Amino acid sequence: MAHDDLPDGLKDELPDGLQHGPRDRLQEVLMVELARFVERVAAIGRTGLAFKPHGYDAERYEDLIREASRIRATLDRDSEANAEAVFRRWRQEAGRGYDGYVTVGVGCGAIVFNDRDEILMIQRPTGAWWYPTGFCDVGESPAENVAREVLEETGFSVTPQRFIGIIDSLKVGSAMRHLYSLLFYCRLDGGAIKPHPLETLDAGFFPLDRLPEPLHGLDRKWIALAREFHFGARVEAYFDPL
Repeated sequence: MAHDDLPDGLKDELPDGLQHGPRDRLQEVLMVELARFVERVAAIGRTGLAFKPHGYDAERYEDLIREASRIRATLDRDSEANAEAVFRRWRQEAGRGYDGYVTVGVGCGAIVFNDRDEILMIQRPTGAWWYPTGFCDVGESPAENVAREVLEETGFSVTPQRFIGIIDSLKVGSAMRHLYSLLFYCRLDGGAIKPHPLETLDAGFFPLDRLPEPLHGLDRKWIALAREFHFGARVEAYFDPL
């Protein structure tokens, strides 16, 4: 699809400088918008089933989930059989009432520097490097979650000191599950490198301008935020503008 073929509303929503950009970049934007649409439709379907588990409405909600699963499989370049597996999983995840209301997944991440101004990084099972991070567990505050994740993944004890901000996975172009990542600036209190046997292949401290490769994911704004909070004494939390 060429830029001139895009709906006017989508043209207006493209980032600055992209309205007349290369076609492949436009395709990336469309893929992200499609991924967001799939997540939204699947969430509406599961939430609908939570409050209307029987009858005509339930059938329509199941139809929404099934159609979303087909597009999800297409985005993943997987088979029709996988689409059916995604449908079954989403259908089984539908809860009841308030507990079944589908929300964005929430994770937490830690920006940790040592006394040599090097940042703590972990090598994930995929081989890519990232700051310590993980999903937030029920029953723990965000700060408790981030301190636990760092200890589990690296062996270091930390204390969250400042809230850096919220990173929205869709805003950075991810076509996977919609996530909010709560990022904290943490003080290194002690410990020694002890990678988690299932979650961390390696861990270490690196200069911010010489990070190990490859880096995980698409987001790189965290690098500038880490620099501003550590070297520039920034205290204002970041969030994606409207």
